[in-house]
Amino acid sequence: MKQRVAALGLLLALTCAGAAAQDKMSLKETVDLVLKNNQQIQIAAENVAGAEFKIDENKSQYLPQLNVTGNYTRMSLFGEFSIPFNGEIMTIKFGTPNNYNFRASVMEQVFNWGRTARTVDISKSGLDLANDGVALTKHMLSYQIVPLFYGTVFFREADKVLDETLKAYEKKLETAKQRYDAGLASSFDVNLLQVQISTVQGQRLDFLNSIEKFRIAFNTLTGRDPSAAFDPDGVFVFEPAAFNAEALLREAMENRVEFQQWRHQIDLNKASLGLAKTGDKPTVMASFNYEFRNGFMPEIDKIKGNWTAALSVNYPVFDGFRVRAQVAEAQSGLKAVELRKIDLERSVHQEIQTALADLKVAEQKLDIEKIKIKQAEDSLRIAEERFRNGLLSATELIDAQNAVENARLNALQLVYGHTLGKFTLYRSCGRKI
Repeated sequence: MKQRVAALGLLLALTCAGAAAQDKMSLKETVDLVLKNNQQIQIAAENVAGAEFKIDENKSQYLPQLNVTGNYTRMSLFGEFSIPFNGEIMTIKFGTPNNYNFRASVMEQVFNWGRTARTVDISKSGLDLANDGVALTKHMLSYQIVPLFYGTVFFREADKVLDETLKAYEKKLETAKQRYDAGLASSFDVNLLQVQISTVQGQRLDFLNSIEKFRIAFNTLTGRDPSAAFDPDGVFVFEPAAFNAEALLREAMENRVEFQQWRHQIDLNKASLGLAKTGDKPTVMASFNYEFRNGFMPEIDKIKGNWTAALSVNYPVFDGFRVRAQVAEAQSGLKAVELRKIDLERSVHQEIQTALADLKVAEQKLDIEKIKIKQAEDSLRIAEERFRNGLLSATELIDAQNAVENARLNALQLVYGHTLGKFTLYRSCGRKI
C-alpha cells in the first residue's frame, strides 16, 4: 500500500506542478487556442484558397486568349519545272527546302449564351461552400473542447470526493486499531479498512489518469507541446434548463452552418442547371492571326508578314440528346437538394428534442440523488456511532461509507452530464462558444 500511496502522491505532485506552470484558462480561451492552431482549420482554409483560384480560372474566359507559335520545317521534295525564256532556262519552284513560320493568334468568345457567367457562378458557390466548411470545422472543434474542459473539472471535483472519503476511512481505521488494541475488534476489521483505503486510492489514480488523458487530447487538438499544462478555469454550477423547443429550432435554422451549406448548395445546383441548358446553344468566336513566313510566290524564300481575321459560329444541331439528359440530371440534383432541407430540419428538431429530454431526466435524477445523499449521510453517522460502540461490523461500516461516496459521485456525474447536455443543445442550435 505504501508504494501505491507514493505513486498517488507523485501523480498529484506532477498534476499540481503542471497546473502551476500555466495560468488557468477559461472555456473561451481554450476554444480560441484550438481555433488558432488546429491543423484541420488550416486544411479547410486551403480549400477556400483553392476555391478563390478557381474563380480566377473561370473568369479568364472573359478575356481574349493570346498564343504565340513558331516552327521551322525542312523539306526534301517540292514541285518545280523549267522553261526556256529569252534564250535561257528559267526554273520555277513551288516550294522551298527551308520553311519558317512565326504566328501570334488572338481568340475571343464574342457570345456563348452565358456559359462563362454561369461557370463563374458555380465557382462562387464553391467558394461559399468552402467557407462553410471552415465555419463547420471551427464549430465542431469548439464543441470538441467542451468534454475535455469540463471532463477535467469533473474528475478534479470527483477526486476531492475521494480525498474526503480517504480521510474518513483513515479516521475509521484509527478507531478500528484502537478497538483492536483494546481487544474489542479483530484484525479482520483493520485489514478490511486498509483494503478499502487501497481501493479508493486506486480510484484516485484512475481519475488522475483521466485528467492526464484530457490534457494530452487538448494539446493534440491545439498543436501544443504534449507536456504543456492544461488547467481549465471552470466550476460546476447547476441551473435547471428553461428552453423553448420551437424557439431553439428557429435559432438553429438561422445559425447552423448546415442550413447555410444547403442554401449555397441550392445556388450551386441552380447555376449547374443553367449551364446545362446552354449546351445546345450557339457560340460565336472571333480570331485574329498575324504571322511571318516564307513560301509566298513568286519570292518563296523571302519571309513576309500577313494577317487573317475570322468570325465563326458553332450551332450544335443534334447531339444525340446529350444536353437533354444533362438538363434532366441537373434538375434531379436540384430537387434532391431542395428535399434535403426537410430531412435536415427533422434531424435538427430530433437533436433538440433529444437534448431537452436528456436535460429534463438529468434534473429529475439529480433531485433523487440529493435525497439519496442526505439519507446516506444520515445512515453513515448512525453507522459510525454504532461501530465505535462495537455494535456494527467493519463491512457494514464500509457499505455505509461507500453509499455516501457513490451518491456524491453520482450527483457530480449528473451535474457534469447536465452541463454537457446544455452544450449539446447549444451546438444543435448553432451557437458559438
